[in-house]
Amino acid sequence: MGSLFLLPDNANAMSLLLSSGVVLFAGFVRGLTGFGFSALCVSCLSVFLPPAQVVPALFVLEILASLSLLKTCLPHVHWSWLRVLLLGNVVFIPLGVLTQQSLPADTLRLLIAGIIGVIALAQLRGLRPQGPPGKALQWGTSMVSGWLNGLAAIGGIAVAMVFNQTRLAPAVMRASLVVFFLFTDLFALLCLALMAHLSIVPTSLHDISGPTVFWSTAWLPAMLLGIWLGHRQSDKISPERFRRGVQILLVLIAVLMGLRVVTA
Repeated sequence: MGSLFLLPDNANAMSLLLSSGVVLFAGFVRGLTGFGFSALCVSCLSVFLPPAQVVPALFVLEILASLSLLKTCLPHVHWSWLRVLLLGNVVFIPLGVLTQQSLPADTLRLLIAGIIGVIALAQLRGLRPQGPPGKALQWGTSMVSGWLNGLAAIGGIAVAMVFNQTRLAPAVMRASLVVFFLFTDLFALLCLALMAHLSIVPTSLHDISGPTVFWSTAWLPAMLLGIWLGHRQSDKISPERFRRGVQILLVLIAVLMGLRVVTA
């Protein structure tokens, strides 16, 4: 069991300090606005850490964050929406995990940068699905979000964009997203472990478990502190204005990620 806690090769004082600062800020954003934790983390941390190490640790952090909110959320969940989302994710999360573990680090960085940049620009321009949320939109959202969740734990952004078009009460939207994140991140983590154990992906279970345990343990205090600070500031800062600032930041980070790969 001790081998699970071996330090990753890229773990040093500077990477710990920088990455914890990123997680603290991302936790603050989630506590204030209810979204953006994984998108901010994976886009920022992948600049100096391999995405295939970052994403499994984010699965663990999202699971822990959702568990802390689960009891208060269950009475408000929109189960008919959630059933469709979860079914699509069961099918498409393994495909996203397979993509994540199969691509070279720089190719994965470029893919993640492109996806996050496009989604953030769409949000900035107010682009959303038109018309009532029928079955086609529900199933399409479930499949896209499943692939994105397996790829980089960012499927929640796609779901949130569609939820913004519905007439669900804010409490129902938040509760549904919490349960959605809990299931999808847990399922994605289990898929990754099973694929590694069966040698379906090129990375071994030992190579995944060590960095995942180390980084998730190292980042947990920063995430919890950030979420707590964000909740405390939610009545002092306009979530809408702050959300717009975060979207602009995501676009800039996506550009930097792309430039890092192109100029490497």
